[in-house]
Amino acid sequence: MFLSAHYGGEDLVMKLSPGEPWKKVFGPVFFYLNCLPSGDDPLKLWEDAKQQMAAEVQNWPYNFPASADFEPMDSRGFINGRLLVRDRFMSEQLIPAKAAYVGLAPPGEAGSWQMECKGYQFWTETDSGGYFCIGNVRTGDYNLNAWVPGYIGDYQSDSVITISSGCQVDVGDRVFEPARDGPTLWEIGIPDRSAAEFYVPDPDPEYINKLYVDHPDKKVDESTYRGTTWQIRFKLEGVDSSDTYTLRLALAMANVARLEVRINTIDSPAWFSTEVIGHDNAIARHGIHGLYRLFSVQIPGNLLVAGDNSIFLSQTMATSPFQGVMYDYIRLEGPSPPPATEQ
Repeated sequence: MFLSAHYGGEDLVMKLSPGEPWKKVFGPVFFYLNCLPSGDDPLKLWEDAKQQMAAEVQNWPYNFPASADFEPMDSRGFINGRLLVRDRFMSEQLIPAKAAYVGLAPPGEAGSWQMECKGYQFWTETDSGGYFCIGNVRTGDYNLNAWVPGYIGDYQSDSVITISSGCQVDVGDRVFEPARDGPTLWEIGIPDRSAAEFYVPDPDPEYINKLYVDHPDKKVDESTYRGTTWQIRFKLEGVDSSDTYTLRLALAMANVARLEVRINTIDSPAWFSTEVIGHDNAIARHGIHGLYRLFSVQIPGNLLVAGDNSIFLSQTMATSPFQGVMYDYIRLEGPSPPPATEQ
C-alpha cells in the first residue's frame, strides 16, 4: 500500500510511460514492541512508544542499510533559509512565515508536489521567525516549495536547487506573495487546507456521513441524488461598475465534482464553472481534506449592486453520495487600488 488510490484517489497513482525505468527505496521499516507489568496504566505504552519514535527520528538516516540505493548520511546534503510573506493588504512590512510547511520536491509546477510520488520529498516546518532547515536530503535536483497557514496558494522557487553530497545550501530570504488583487470585502473559513471549521456532523453508528448522504438538498430517495447549492448573502456599500472584483475559492477536497458560480441570479447561466475535478476519497473516509485546489473568479462590477448581493455556489454532479467538494476558504476582494504616486 505504499502507492495506492485508497485515500488520495487516482490523482496520486503513479504513472509510468511504456519502458520507463523507475525504482524507489521504501524503508527501512521499524517495528517497536513494548510491554509493562499487569495492572499498570496502558497509556505508559503510548508514551514510551512516542519517546522511542523521537529517538529513531534523530537516528535517521540509518547507517546499516547495505543497499547502494539508500544514501548514507555523509552522502546527503542540507538546506536552510527563511520564508517571508508579502501581502500589502495585511502589512506594509514583510511578514515572517510562521509555522509554514517548507519542502524540497522534484521539479514541476507550483503545487505539483501534492501529486508527485515517483521521486523523494523532504519537508519541515518553519519557526516563529520563518526560518527553516532541512537535513539529510538525497542528492538530486529539487524545487523549494511551501504553503503558509493563513494564506492561499503555493510558493515555489523560480530555479532548481541542486543538492550534492555533503553540501550546505543557504537559500537566504525567500518571499512568498500569495494571490491577491484587492482588499478583503468578506471571507469565510480559515485558509489552512482543511474543512475543519465547516459543518461536518459526526457519522452515525453505521458510519454514514449524513452531510453527504442525508443532505435534504442532495438525496431525493434511496438511490437518487441531485446537485446542491450554497447561497452567500452579503451587502456592499458601494460598487464600482467599471472595475473588477475577485472571488477566491480554495477547496480542501473534491471528488468527481463540478463547481459553478452564479452572481445574484440563480437561474442565470453559470458565470464560472470548473471542469469535473477530483478523485479524493475524503467524503467516503470521513476526512476533512484531500488535494488542495485554488480557483480565482473575476467578477465584473456591473454584475454587483450597492446593497444586497448573493453568490450561488452549485455542485452539480450527483450520481453518487460521495461526490462533492469541501471548502477550505472563500474570499471576495474589491478592485485593486491605483498605485501610489510620488508627491
